[in-house]
Amino acid sequence: MGSAAPAYKAAFVARYGESKWMERSAEFDAIWHAIAVAIKTLGLDLKRAKLYQDSLPVCGHEIELVHDLASQGSRNHQLLESLMRDGATLVGTESPTLLLDEYKLLQSPDRTDAQAAALLEARDRFIAGQIDATLRDEEAGILFIGALHKVTNFIPQRIKVEYLAVRGQ
Repeated sequence: MGSAAPAYKAAFVARYGESKWMERSAEFDAIWHAIAVAIKTLGLDLKRAKLYQDSLPVCGHEIELVHDLASQGSRNHQLLESLMRDGATLVGTESPTLLLDEYKLLQSPDRTDAQAAALLEARDRFIAGQIDATLRDEEAGILFIGALHKVTNFIPQRIKVEYLAVRGQ
């Protein structure tokens, strides 16, 4: 959530209390720990792995963006940094224009479900195209993506897709 994280936490604590926040944080920590363990058990050669991240624009500053979010406490981005330290390559994943369009749509009181769905599909198509353009046959790709996305609908058949299903402890 980047810079919005403190406001989100304050609103959550005001509504549900500090103990629920701590409980929720522990659950998310457990989930991200389980994801890290599951990736490690795949036994990938991370020097031949590409990392793709939801909402990470193609911009030339991808590593700095991940570092900034990791330093703010994002477990997702901390995991990306860990995988990069082990040799994985971070790849800009999303169209900056489509991300800006989504931000504007979220701010609009006139937005519709159809507009949101069309924009999400456009983002998914872009992400799939980016993976196709940057992932070589001898490489593995790891995509961190939100549950509403359907990127795999647009991934070319040459790319084998496997899902990593984990649950927090």
